Amino acid sequence: MLQTTQLIGFGAGVSGGLSALTNITASMWDGVTAGWSTSGNSALRNTGSGGSKGIRIFNSAPVLDADFVFQWRQLGDGNSSTSSAWGMYDIAEDSTFNSGEYRMGQASMTNSFWLLCTAANQFETYKGNTDLTANISFSVNDIFKYQRTGTSLKLFVAGVEKQEWTGVTQSLRFCITGFQDDGSNSIDQIQFQN
Repeated sequence: MLQTTQLIGFGAGVSGGLSALTNITASMWDGVTAGWSTSGNSALRNTGSGGSKGIRIFNSAPVLDADFVFQWRQLGDGNSSTSSAWGMYDIAEDSTFNSGEYRMGQASMTNSFWLLCTAANQFETYKGNTDLTANISFSVNDIFKYQRTGTSLKLFVAGVEKQEWTGVTQSLRFCITGFQDDGSNSIDQIQFQN
């Protein structure tokens, strides 16, 4: 499990810092949860459950409305097609969230900041329907981290900044989907600070 001290510049006891790390619990997930095992701080895609299954952190979860860190360990390679997506979106756009669509409705949102796998171990970044970057590589077991400071939302993979979205003032929510039911989009060690 990741410790607070591994998130440089954040954590309890730091003047102006964030609260201690909080684990995600199974009860916080909403969407097509039948396609997932969400025990503890992991979201593991069930094999043989078929179809696109989108879930989001929704129930009794603190709102990410100021500075925060949200991170997870990527357990799968994302598969070899556009079948896995992860992202943060404005909670004011909850009605656009679509648990049966592989992008979860994020391409139809104005303020969504998300990733779409385009090949095994490769993704692109988006804001709404705008494709910002292509061919960003990652490895299985890499730590993915969203970090907002002020109005800057950054994405880090294995400690390296991969994307910055600016002017991000919205209250955000995390979501994940996977069309493939082979575990390629499974994640664990999900934690956040706010």
